[in-house]
Amino acid sequence: MPTALRASGKTDRPAPLAERERDGISALMRAVIWPLAGLTFVNAIDRANLSFAAHAMEQDIHLSPTSFGTAVGAFFLAYLLFQYPHAALLRRFGIRRWLLCTVSLWGVAGLAMSRVNSLPELLTARFLLGVAEAGFAPGVTWYINRWFPQQARARAMAVVLSAVPASMVLGGPICGLILDAPHPAGLSPWRWMFVLQALPNFVLGLLAYAYFRDDVREMPGVPADTPVAEGGQNAEPANLGTFGPILRDARVWRCAFVWLFVMTGSYALLFWLPQLVRQMMPGGSETLIGTVSALPQAGLIAGMLLVGRHSDHTGERLWHMGISAVIAGVALLIGAFMPIGWGAMALLVLTGGAIGAAQAVFWAIPAHLGIGQGRVSVQAIALISMFGTGGGILGPMLIGVMKQATGGFAGALAVLALMLVAGGVLIMPLRSKDKIA
Repeated sequence: MPTALRASGKTDRPAPLAERERDGISALMRAVIWPLAGLTFVNAIDRANLSFAAHAMEQDIHLSPTSFGTAVGAFFLAYLLFQYPHAALLRRFGIRRWLLCTVSLWGVAGLAMSRVNSLPELLTARFLLGVAEAGFAPGVTWYINRWFPQQARARAMAVVLSAVPASMVLGGPICGLILDAPHPAGLSPWRWMFVLQALPNFVLGLLAYAYFRDDVREMPGVPADTPVAEGGQNAEPANLGTFGPILRDARVWRCAFVWLFVMTGSYALLFWLPQLVRQMMPGGSETLIGTVSALPQAGLIAGMLLVGRHSDHTGERLWHMGISAVIAGVALLIGAFMPIGWGAMALLVLTGGAIGAAQAVFWAIPAHLGIGQGRVSVQAIALISMFGTGGGILGPMLIGVMKQATGGFAGALAVLALMLVAGGVLIMPLRSKDKIA
């Protein structure tokens, strides 16, 4: 723990939890967070499996590096455009019916991915997947912030967010095994991969509808007297039309740009990592590529869980997030110019761990700063999340264009590294008093 954290006097270490509160939080973690993490796991595989199929699709539908980056960007463009409509649907229909519709639509989009034969069809299918997934991450973030006590939010978010790299740790080898296996009916392996990973979504949508409740105190295994956050005790979330105070709050905009910088680096590595590993291991099997690609994601999980827990324990958010982002940027910058090999891979693992640490703490920061005047602000969450989605458009396309122009990854990785450092530097000076009304 850096001395600056202790010396600043700004940590707001939370008071020790009473036994009833600890038991309540444990019940919420089991009943709410782990099922949400399972859905996030599936959601992330549906989003990232294109990165493993890209090599085979290059030959079947003539997919260039720039085209691949554009296809990734098409998903995030739809993700950006449809986040607010999803937020409105979640508020109107509740989490049960919303999850039934959105998870089932993931399956429809996955089946569409298995049928593409050209770049326009690929862009359309990825756009549809973006429409389907647009509200899931901000919806889950709002649900956790609405119901979970502040002392447990970073840990809860860390568990849910760790499902994303876990989907690469486990999903990478699974995708590789499917791509290496023989397939019936004369379909290409990558088409079978999309079909097999799309079908479970229809079952999961029904299970989510049957299991979840709009009030977490009605969830199976959660005692009715479980202490919840103040936002959860209010019958309705803040009005979606009240944007003025959020748009005038300078802290919201700074958080938004920080999230843009961090997620630009995170998404770029997520989607291009198998291609980077393929350069390290020319001729390697798909299973080997998927397995090695999982290593930085394993680092990301460790960073999320360890730093998220430490941040909850100390009550400090800004330095935990900022220092993690700076470490990620410095490690990536050094790795970008190292010879391809295991030394560069070790730095990618460190980068992944530091990005995970920054992500785990970040979503506890808006409430920590008092954004939303004590209530969970779905507007602020959606606005900040939209900037992160912009990183999903910018990062993969940046790597695609620069790789096609230069034949390598070094230049693009250096730009991403500087963005991570900038994100860390921007967040650390923030305080609740910085608001501009």
